[in-house]
Amino acid sequence: MKRAIILIALVATVAACAGKKEESKTVSATNSEVNLVDSYLALKDALVATDPAKAQESAAKFLASNQNESLIASLTTISSTTNVAEQRAAFETLSINMYSLVKTEGSDTPLFKQYCPMAFNNKGAYWLAAETEINNPYFGSQMLRCGSVQETIN
Repeated sequence: MKRAIILIALVATVAACAGKKEESKTVSATNSEVNLVDSYLALKDALVATDPAKAQESAAKFLASNQNESLIASLTTISSTTNVAEQRAAFETLSINMYSLVKTEGSDTPLFKQYCPMAFNNKGAYWLAAETEINNPYFGSQMLRCGSVQETIN
């Protein structure tokens, strides 16, 4: 618990300082984006494996390196629990925000927007992946291949 509070305080400090570095943000956008994408994919893989402790750890690392305010709430939720259902619900919001981010900023890593129509009681949800093979983070091994590629993002 102390670790989560310290991590949240650290993120708040970094986020406050990030606003003052507007000039350097544009120059390093590509490198930062790759790190965000890599961090997102590591978190997705932990959820695919239904490993809530690994998802919590991945989210904490992602949160520590993240400077995008739209990702903080989801990452904070995932990093503060080992309840995989709560992590997956927060991951849906994280995926929506990451999709918007990579569509706006671009990504050096080709990504695939994948969609599972059965996620969240047939409401459906999507995620980003670096491969076309479906590995569903919302169901893990229960329905690992449920989904389809909806879009390729270059």
